[in-house]
Amino acid sequence: MTPNPFAVLRAKQRAWLITLLSTVVDAYELGAVLGPGAVIRSNGETLTPDVVYLSNAERAITKANAVHGAVPLAIDVLHSGVDETTRAALRARYATARVLEYWQVDADRGRATFYQADAHWRYDPIPPDAKGVYYSAAIVQLMLPVVWLRHQPNLLTMLEWWGLLEPK
Repeated sequence: MTPNPFAVLRAKQRAWLITLLSTVVDAYELGAVLGPGAVIRSNGETLTPDVVYLSNAERAITKANAVHGAVPLAIDVLHSGVDETTRAALRARYATARVLEYWQVDADRGRATFYQADAHWRYDPIPPDAKGVYYSAAIVQLMLPVVWLRHQPNLLTMLEWWGLLEPK
């Protein structure tokens, strides 16, 4: 097996994304965030995203072995060496599984492409706004400056930015 030159960067990015999403999801009691090892089985697809968000509504379809149905948000942490053909194939699989929002994050570049499904389950890339802030469709309380993907601020910084904690 060839070692992945970005294994540590990918692990760090996964851990930070789980913290990011869990902070908002827990603060608003929206559901749960799962990390590597989670399995989604939906519409004939079996997927293993790096990070997945389950709203409270998905509790009924979550079993010990997998989430058996569509989820609102899934994230794959990749690296810049993953070609567009592979990325497009991943997007097609997540769209088939009816995942509302899908992120492809490049750990080595600290950036992401955010996709949201249209009415026909095709993904449109959704850029950040003019101030560089991305707004999630799957977690309406989640907005984040895209530079965070590169800088990975600590929990206190995120809480203050979201207004969940008063600045010192």
